[in-house]
Amino acid sequence: MYRPGIGGVVGGSGILASTGANLTWWIVFGVVSLVVGVVLVRVTRRRRQSGNA
Repeated sequence: MYRPGIGGVVGGSGILASTGANLTWWIVFGVVSLVVGVVLVRVTRRRRQSGNA
């Protein structure tokens, strides 16, 4: 917890700053986007291969 006048973070031993921002949904969105992208690429490649054969 930050207290003005102390000169630093009190009780914080983590490497990252505690900004209060909730990043959970952004991380979930990023992972889901990656999975959807990989699935779309694989489907497209399979369609192209089956169409050329």
